[in-house]
Amino acid sequence: MAKYRLQELGVYDTENNRAIPDSVQNVQWIEYQQWLTDGNTPDPIPIDAPPTAEGLLKASDVQMIRAVDWLLEYLVGSGTVLLADIPTPLKNLYLERKAQREAVGSPQV
Repeated sequence: MAKYRLQELGVYDTENNRAIPDSVQNVQWIEYQQWLTDGNTPDPIPIDAPPTAEGLLKASDVQMIRAVDWLLEYLVGSGTVLLADIPTPLKNLYLERKAQREAVGSPQV
């Protein structure tokens, strides 16, 4: 591991655990430039591992639950669907999530 690691903006000082912004007025940036001049090479920008299928499915599940929750909120709120017409497991989930939203005072899903 090199003393420095590249990042999107500036570099990261791995020895002192701090970001160094790209600024000619920054003493640490000037030190980094000298370190480069001395022939050193920083570590590359870390690349995140690609998402797994399981991770994508979990994210999709969360998005789907939010979409269904929003849709039920809209349909029940507009009177298009009666709460009594929703199957019990889905109705219980809807009521639980509605109570959670009301507890935090947020109208968002």
